[in-house]
Order: sequence, then structure tokens, then C-alpha cells
Amino acid sequence: MKISNEKLLNKLKQLPQIPLHIHWDGSIPSKDMFELSIKNNKRLLYPEKDRLGNKINYSCDKDRIIDTQEKLSEFVMQLDKYHIVDVFSIPVSLMQTKENLFKMAYAHALYLKNNNTPYAETRFAPQYHTFEGLSVNQVIGYTLEGFKIASKETGVDIRMIISLGRESDPVTTFNIVKEVLKFKDDPYLVGIDLATEERGNPPEKHIKAFALTFDTDLKRTVHAGEMCSTEENLKNIYTSITDLKANALGHAIPLYNRFYNGHDLFQLIRENNIRIEANPISNHFLFDYSLDYHRFDILKENDIKYTFNPDDPAMWPYGDLIYTYYFMYEKYGPDVLRQGLINAVDTAFAMPDRLGKNILNKINGFDF
Repeated sequence: MKISNEKLLNKLKQLPQIPLHIHWDGSIPSKDMFELSIKNNKRLLYPEKDRLGNKINYSCDKDRIIDTQEKLSEFVMQLDKYHIVDVFSIPVSLMQTKENLFKMAYAHALYLKNNNTPYAETRFAPQYHTFEGLSVNQVIGYTLEGFKIASKETGVDIRMIISLGRESDPVTTFNIVKEVLKFKDDPYLVGIDLATEERGNPPEKHIKAFALTFDTDLKRTVHAGEMCSTEENLKNIYTSITDLKANALGHAIPLYNRFYNGHDLFQLIRENNIRIEANPISNHFLFDYSLDYHRFDILKENDIKYTFNPDDPAMWPYGDLIYTYYFMYEKYGPDVLRQGLINAVDTAFAMPDRLGKNILNKINGFDF
């Protein structure tokens, strides 16, 4: 994977970037993380074990210390070497107090502004930000407050989606959603999400938590069809639609296969107006899917509302959304990219009408 046409890349940078599936803790630039670690006098360490659970032998304790920004930037992009939980533990460890949640909200908003983003739907799991004493309720409240300030200062309209760690027991996720519902009237909070390790944690495990939102205006998005076998991925897509009443599906990698156990997934998706939050760069680096595996041409032909997203831009080479635009243009051509951008505007959970019209004008006026 490489950029072979700098002229095309620079041209595409004029397009508005609309990430609807971006993880807050996976998007913080290493510069901001490292500076905050210094300010908080927090020592950052390499993991004790590698991705496969094998113990790493360091020559001395000093070798375990991530003591430069360059080392940190390299570390967070080594998901092929280290376990994803260990990699994400770095940004999460720096987001455990009100002050730091505010700082990281601003860092995220500034990152989006620098990437020509007028609107974003950012997700995070509050349960992972309670390790130093904050409650889930406090984390949600402080985060919403921090992002309102950051949005105002940067001009980026950022809406929040609350993720649930699916490895948790159903009681835990049920109680988290009960806390989320206390903020359901806040316009900056637009939905809930089911995320993290899909293998062994099917969507139906958390149906009771999702059911709490069925009679509310909150939207539901589910990471489904990302980590399992093709058959199980398709099953999880089907269950997310039928049982969890998903408004959006994160990844849905093998969706182009269309059918699961006799059920037409395309028909279900169209009938329920479900958006697809595709993350092809993430899928390539984490699970070795080729960039043309997803068959967005087939999704376009069948009027499936696919969108292009960065997932965790700090964690991959070519992580910024502009690179997804570039590679999708190269793999599928301008029409598939253009439709993905239009779909993002059409399926955004809370994009103001005026902003949406402005973005569509820019897309329609762009010479693809």
C-alpha cells in the first residue's frame, strides 16, 4: 500500500471528511498523548507480552519505557506486534480525570479540524475511563461538556456515541445504558454502540441493554461482521438488525455476500434504512483484508448506504480518512467514493440541515 499519485491525494484533500465511525481513544495524535504524559508525570511502558501472549525479554527496565514521542507514535501503530488492549491502554490511561478528558476532547476536535472535518460522530466507552475513581455518569457528563467547548472553539460539529465493551457481562452493559439514558435529551449525545472483541461475544449477549433504547430517540450502531468467520460475521450482522434493531453497522466486512441462512441482508438493510460504517484501512492492517475485498461497487449497485471511516486513525499507517478516500478512489473509481460521501451526509444521526446542504454542495461541485 502506497501513495502513487500525490496530485490526486492533494485534490481529494479539498473534500470535506465526514467520519461517522471514529474512536476517540484511537484518534489522539501521539504528540498530544506524549505531552500529556509528561505534564501528568506518567511513565509510559511497553507491554510485558506480545500480541500472542509471549513474554517479552527486555534487557533492563529502562528498555520498557516509552520516553519519546517518536517511540510512542511507533508503538501505537504496532498492532501486529502488541495486543490491541495493550496499545489502547496508553491513550485510555491518559483519559481518567475531568481535566484530561477536556484536554483530549480538544485534541480530538483539533485533529478533526486539521483534517477538514465539519461534522463527526465520535465514539468512546466510558467504562474504560473509570480506573482512577470517576463514575460512568461523571465520565459521560465531563466528556459531553468537554466536547461542547471543543466544538465551539474549533468549529467542528462533534456528536457523541457511547460504546459498550461487549466482553463485559450483560448486567454491566445494561447498567451503563441506564446511565446513558440520563443524558438522552442532550443533543450532543446521539446513540449507543457495541464494540471491542466480537469473537465469543455475539450481539444477542447484550440485547437487554440495547432494548432500553428502543423507545427513545437514541440511535443504535453495532460492530458486527468484523472479527469472526464469514458465516458468523453474517450471522452477527443479521442478529444486529433483527434483535438489536441497529440503525448502523460497523465494519460488516462480508456484507457483499448478501444472504445469511436464506435471509436477504440487503433487503433488511434497505427496509430499515441502516447505514454501513465501513473501515477498509483498519480492516486491512488489523485483519489483512485487501482494500477491494468489501465490494463497495456491489453495495452501490444495490442501494446500500455505505460510508467510509477511519476507525482508529492514530493506530494505522495511512490512518487519516483522506487516505481511505484516496485508496477507495483508486480501487473503485470516483462514483463509488462520491456516493460514499453523499451517504455519510444522508445517514448522519444529527447533522444540522444547513450544514448538510453546505457539505452536499461541496461534494456535488467537486470535479471527481
